Amino acid sequence: TLTPNAAHTTSFDGAMLEASTCERGPGVNLKAATAGLYSVAGHYGLPLTDGPVQLTVTPQLGIGLLDHPVPELSTTVNVSLGLQLLAGYGHGRLALGYWHLSNAGLGDVNAGLDLLTVMVGWAFH
Repeated sequence: TLTPNAAHTTSFDGAMLEASTCERGPGVNLKAATAGLYSVAGHYGLPLTDGPVQLTVTPQLGIGLLDHPVPELSTTVNVSLGLQLLAGYGHGRLALGYWHLSNAGLGDVNAGLDLLTVMVGWAFH
């Protein structure tokens, strides 16, 4: 969890499950965290390399949901914004990601949440 300023006080350490429809080009990304954060987003995978080790950068934009009150956000439904760097070799995957949840100023409080993710996974192709 990132804590860039005093407005961010809640810790969201824990496991996260993520699924994407594809790595390259347009697709859908789903996230579910044990901390009660969820998101469905559109994404677009931009390949950086095309060899045995594949690097892809994936911007994401969608809707984020919270299953409990969070001091940094005054709404349950939020904007979900993310960026992920994915390294793949064979079926194995390693990803570093940034995930931001914000109510875009629609609620009384909007400090937003900034989270860093480190994930390992398997590609089914």
